[in-house]
Amino acid sequence: MQRITLLGYAILGLLHGKASSGYELRKVFAETPMGSFSDSPGAIYPALRRLEDLKLIVASPIAGPSQRRRRILQLTREGIGALKGWLRTRVEQEDVASRMNVLMLRFAFMEDALGESATLVFLREFERELDAYVAVLGEYVRGDLGSMATSAQLALRSGLLGYRAQAKWVAHAIKIYQGKVKR
Repeated sequence: MQRITLLGYAILGLLHGKASSGYELRKVFAETPMGSFSDSPGAIYPALRRLEDLKLIVASPIAGPSQRRRRILQLTREGIGALKGWLRTRVEQEDVASRMNVLMLRFAFMEDALGESATLVFLREFERELDAYVAVLGEYVRGDLGSMATSAQLALRSGLLGYRAQAKWVAHAIKIYQGKVKR
């Protein structure tokens, strides 16, 4: 069984919001911050084919304005299930340490796919793991860094400051969702 790549999940998330052609998807990747996942036709079109092979998306041909046939892609029931399963994956400390871009991609699609309550659950998991990781980094920074070069010490402190800023953002996002979600 083929695995779904991160680019594949990004495509599933975009298609969950709106059925699109391959060209329209490629434009999103080329013209928005989604380009960090790929804006190359050499990556996007093969990813679309893999998702079709996995029966996660289906293409319907339609006539375009120039009478050229286009294929409009949409999620199948299996595609929706795969996307929702990925979005519901628990947040782990390793995600915080080295896959922040994946967490933010999941967050971007979460509310539309799972609703506000599930988004708040995700944010609380994110906050818990982020706070734990900031504590670990803080202990490391407070340790004996005397043997490290100044540039290494500053790089470590930069990372810690970045994670603290992310933790502030998560706390802010939680407050917003707490105001939106009815208990």
